[in-house]
Amino acid sequence: MLVGFELKVMDKELEGNVIDETKSTLLLKTNGGIKRVIKDGNRFIVHMNNKEIKVDGKDVGMRPWEYAL
Repeated sequence: MLVGFELKVMDKELEGNVIDETKSTLLLKTNGGIKRVIKDGNRFIVHMNNKEIKVDGKDVGMRPWEYAL
């Protein structure tokens, strides 16, 4: 589950804290407001436990409780 972690969308100038997650989207709280990002077709950098983890959106394209990072 990515909720609560800081996330950056690779190849786009978009980053923020994940505040909600569905099967196919992430909801980010950014400096520019709340943004919804589609998982499939995007790659992300997740800041988790003082590490940067690269995640392909298709690998987490399921309900949050159906995968584990």
